[in-house]
Amino acid sequence: MNRPILRWLSATALSGLVAATLVAPMSAASAAPAPAAFCADGSQPMVTQDEAVAFPEGEPVTGLTVVKGTQPVGFTGEYVGHVADALGKGVDMLLFELSGAGIDTGNPRAGIWAGMSGSPVYAQDGRLIGAVAYGLTGDNLPIAGVTPAEYMKQTGVDRSAPARVALTRSALSGASAATERQLAGTSLPKLKTRKVVAGGAKGNALANRTLKRVPGTSATARAARAGGFASVAAPTVINDPLVAGGNVAIGYSTGDLFSGGVGTVTAICGSTVWAFGHAMDFAGETQLSIHNASAALIVPDSTGTTGSFKQVSQVGQQIGTVNYDGYGALRGQIGRVSGFPVTTNVLNAAGKRIDTYAGTVVNQDMAPFAAAYAPAFAAVDTLDNSGTGTVRLVWRINYTVRGGRAGSLINTDVYSARGGELGDYLATGIGNDVASLMGTDLADVTITSVTSHLTLQSAKSVTYRHAGAQRWTGGKWVWANGTTVKKGQTIHVRPVYRQYVNGRPQGTSVGTARAFAISKTARGTVKVTYAAKSQQVPEGCEMDEEGDIWCDDEFGEEEEPRTFAQLLKQLDALVPSTHGVVNVSWKWKSKRAKGVKEREGYSVAPGAITGTYTAGIRVR
Repeated sequence: MNRPILRWLSATALSGLVAATLVAPMSAASAAPAPAAFCADGSQPMVTQDEAVAFPEGEPVTGLTVVKGTQPVGFTGEYVGHVADALGKGVDMLLFELSGAGIDTGNPRAGIWAGMSGSPVYAQDGRLIGAVAYGLTGDNLPIAGVTPAEYMKQTGVDRSAPARVALTRSALSGASAATERQLAGTSLPKLKTRKVVAGGAKGNALANRTLKRVPGTSATARAARAGGFASVAAPTVINDPLVAGGNVAIGYSTGDLFSGGVGTVTAICGSTVWAFGHAMDFAGETQLSIHNASAALIVPDSTGTTGSFKQVSQVGQQIGTVNYDGYGALRGQIGRVSGFPVTTNVLNAAGKRIDTYAGTVVNQDMAPFAAAYAPAFAAVDTLDNSGTGTVRLVWRINYTVRGGRAGSLINTDVYSARGGELGDYLATGIGNDVASLMGTDLADVTITSVTSHLTLQSAKSVTYRHAGAQRWTGGKWVWANGTTVKKGQTIHVRPVYRQYVNGRPQGTSVGTARAFAISKTARGTVKVTYAAKSQQVPEGCEMDEEGDIWCDDEFGEEEEPRTFAQLLKQLDALVPSTHGVVNVSWKWKSKRAKGVKEREGYSVAPGAITGTYTAGIRVR
């Protein structure tokens, strides 16, 4: 069949077509075809795409969506036309002008708003035509692009198609003058999926920073980073069942860590749910959680830039799992629940547990984000400030590799920050560990749980900086710099730290003493250098007087692991910020040779340490 690029039929033209059809005789052998149905059991009759594009302009329709709470309300509309092949080869976008449900009322009117995606549109006889999925959101116009139900039913076959459909004046050459004036030169972008994350306004900015900070190359991770999250409360119980036209929340993770998108249910056949009328992340086969949701209100856009949207007030508990994220719909099963737990236990300085933040990661691609966000938000939420404090985090990542072998990775670190950065620091180590395990091609790794213990040591940023070195001599500790030592003697040295509280100096303290024997061939000066382990100078690099490390161009990154065991060793080698290193070096010379001798030891500070300090001891 030859299908025009954009076909518009006026009522007059269609009546002529119908009349011509009626005079054609029906053969005795032909029989009326069975009515098309969206559900296999026939419980939801369906208008085929061919029927829909042949509607006369002005054909009345009805629909369902939610503007407040959980119960759908009706809206009405009329057929405007269609854009051929807009959703892929052989798949048209149906255009309707809608009214009601806040679409064309109010000042300003909301138009077709984000969150309306998936709202079912029905013919006058109750047959399902399709789902609202596209709109002129910048202008708040009541024109909706509808994905045909026939296409949604086939979800599971990937199709590539544009996410924005242009409506040129030439393409509208069959439309009425009023429609042409209204639509020419515009485009119908896909309605934005309203992405939300638990934590309210307090955690929202932190969640978006964590999302951008944590590695992830999957389609889901890229789409989540590109869109960002608005805020929502953690899931609670919503007793109302999912219904066509009702809200639906689709999650990457659940519980206190809920993150995902919100839209509308198009149809339910038995336990199978279709929603959105477009992709969320276009990930194909996937795992996403299904929840009911409650709406607070529709927020109209008065700027013409962001688009109107549905404000979600609450998300329910997980009641199912999406297994396919296709271009034309999300498809999932009610009752099918999957995922692995992520838990952060919060302890006070005395070691007593004061709270627990827990959730389930349903989509493995978002595991690094959820694992990182859990302790980051727990710290910010419990400390009740913008992100200032000192905490110790211990994390355990349980996993299995193909074949069923189980393992664990355990790490710990101390974080201290002021000015709102504590959560960001907390997210880095644990998020990178999860991402490294999931992203390796050295083994087929599945994360089974992530547990962390967060000890709140102080609501203030408490740090320590290397400020000096002391030496034991003459029966007492003295400043090491400028003292002398005989060849062949042993020196005892210890670091001096200056404590800072919220960036202000608060006195000094000392660290553990170490002994170093100086060789009989030593010459010149013995250098005693204390540095934070993170600031230790790698081989092939040099540190300047200000503590900055400079490396030759050929100095590369840490050698890539060649086996999964080597990867685990690298990840397990995380040195906490409380650990420092002391390096003692001197030049030596004998009758036949000369060189430099180095010895190294380690120190542990009361908290996170920074900076370097070098003392010189003359050799005599």
